[in-house]
Amino acid sequence: MSTFETVQLISTIDKYYVLYTSVILLCIGTIGNVLKFIIFAKIRSFRGNQCAYYLKISSITDTGVLVATLPFLVVDSVLGIKLVGLSPAWCKIQLMFIYTCGLYSIFTMCCIALDQYLSTNHRQTWRQMSTIKLAQRLSCFNMSVAVFHGILFLIFANYGVGGCSIYNPIAQVYFTYFYYPILSGILPIIVSGTFSLLAYQNVRRIIRMQIPVVRRRLDRQMTALALSRVLCIIVLGVPFLCYSLVDINSRNSLQDPAKQAVLHLSATIVYSFMYLNYSIDFYMFLIISPRFRHQAKNFIIKKPWHQVTRVCNRGMVSPINNQVIAPENDPGGGRASVLESI
Repeated sequence: MSTFETVQLISTIDKYYVLYTSVILLCIGTIGNVLKFIIFAKIRSFRGNQCAYYLKISSITDTGVLVATLPFLVVDSVLGIKLVGLSPAWCKIQLMFIYTCGLYSIFTMCCIALDQYLSTNHRQTWRQMSTIKLAQRLSCFNMSVAVFHGILFLIFANYGVGGCSIYNPIAQVYFTYFYYPILSGILPIIVSGTFSLLAYQNVRRIIRMQIPVVRRRLDRQMTALALSRVLCIIVLGVPFLCYSLVDINSRNSLQDPAKQAVLHLSATIVYSFMYLNYSIDFYMFLIISPRFRHQAKNFIIKKPWHQVTRVCNRGMVSPINNQVIAPENDPGGGRASVLESI
C-alpha cells in the first residue's frame, strides 16, 4: 500500500470516527449535564449543599466545552469545512473558551474533594469552614485563574499546519513544562485524589459522630460522587494531557503526510476520551449512587407523571359541586350525564 493510500485510509477512518463520536457525545453530554443541573438545583436535599453548588456550575462549564467543540467537528466531517480555519480570530476565541471551561471544571473538582473533606471531618471547627460563602469565593478564584489562562490562548493560539494550536516557541515552553503537566495534570490529580481519599476515610467513621442521619447520608452520597468523578478525570484526562505534550512540541517539525495522518487519528481518539469526561457525569452518578438513582427517577419520571395524572383528573371533575362529567360516548346514553358527587 502506497503512502497516499495509507493517508486516505487513515483519513477516512478518522472522518467517520469523529462524526459518530461527536454526535453521540454531544447528545448524551448535553442531556446529561442539563439533567444534572436541574436535579441538583431543584431537589430539596441538595439545596444549600456546597458540593451540589460546585456540581451545578461544573455542569454549565462541561456543556460549554461540548457545545464549543463538537458541532464544529460534525460540520468538518460532513461538509469538509474547517470553521476554525476560516479566521484566526475564531481559532483564538474557540481555544480560549474551551480551555477556560475545561480548566475551571478541573479546579471545581478539586474544590469538591476539599469541601467533602471539610464537611466530613471529625473536628467541628473544620466542618464549620465548609460553607456556601467559601464555595462562592473559591469559584470566583477558579474562574479568575481559568480566564487568565484562556487569555493566553487568545494571545498565542493560531491556525497553522497542524491545525488550531500554540506555535509560539516561548508559549510552548510554558505550556509544555507547567500548564499541561502541572496545572492541568499532576496538581489537580494530587489535590482532588488526596482530599477524596481523606473524605472517604472520614465517611467510614462518620457513624460515630453526632451528626443527623440525613446529613450523614448526604455526606456519604456526595463523597461517593466526588470520588467517582476524580477517578473519571484520571482515567480519561491523563491520555489527553500526555498527547498534548507530544503534540505541542511536534507540530512544527512534523512534515511526513503519513505521520501527520497517524497523529491526527491519535488526536481524534484522545480528544474523544476528553469529551467523554465532560459527558458522563450524570450517567456515572446513576451507576455509582443508588440514592441518586432513586432521586433522579422520582424527579424525572414519577413527579411529572403525578402532575400529568393530577391535571387529567382535574379535567374530568366539574367545577360545579365537584361532579364528574361522563364522556359523550357513554354506552348508557339514556342515563343521567352527571354521576353522583365524589
